[in-house]
Amino acid sequence: MRLCLFLLFAGLLDAVLTHFGIVSGIIEEGNPMMKLVIEKSWSYFYIIKIFLPLLLLGLFYLRPLKGWIKTLLVSTCVLYLSVLVYHMVWIALYFNSTS
Repeated sequence: MRLCLFLLFAGLLDAVLTHFGIVSGIIEEGNPMMKLVIEKSWSYFYIIKIFLPLLLLGLFYLRPLKGWIKTLLVSTCVLYLSVLVYHMVWIALYFNSTS
């Protein structure tokens, strides 16, 4: 359950930090598919960022941490953790360069 909560929190934090970075001109979206979604609408971007972790949470409740669902959940958490570390790096670099 903790992994599921982390996943939801990390997805939302990633969305907010990505939005901040793009709007302020600090970064560009690296994922071509998400870049198209952002160009269409920030609302769609947030819907996707919230829906996908919720979908995985739903899978967790249907088949609690067995087999491929556990692997998918852990892999997704590791991926989000690396993305959040990346966000921290560009935020630190941005604020160090403006000081």
